[in-house]
Amino acid sequence: MNGENAQVFDKSLVMVSFIVSAFTAVLGPLLIWVLKKDDDPATGEALRHVVNFGLSYTIYMFVAWLTSFILIGLIIGPIITIAFYVFLIIGAIRANEGKVYKPPFTLDIVK
Repeated sequence: MNGENAQVFDKSLVMVSFIVSAFTAVLGPLLIWVLKKDDDPATGEALRHVVNFGLSYTIYMFVAWLTSFILIGLIIGPIITIAFYVFLIIGAIRANEGKVYKPPFTLDIVK
């Protein structure tokens, strides 16, 4: 562990949470966070970022779906989907490296 990250967390659990979010977006990471948030504060914080990531991008996709009637969502939807999977892969890699990752454009919904 190098000096750039002072937090030590269960990196395998956070990595699994990112991978599960590929299939469930919100429910899988939320369940993992609820079960494990009190075990270790650093792990709980990293898992919270994964939950907020899934919630944020679910909201963005819902808005894209709503705006598809005026054709904006047909352009924005695929971009959001690609960004979701790219940031998910980056998050899983960073978690494997032991680094806390908060993906871009993630809203702080769960505190």
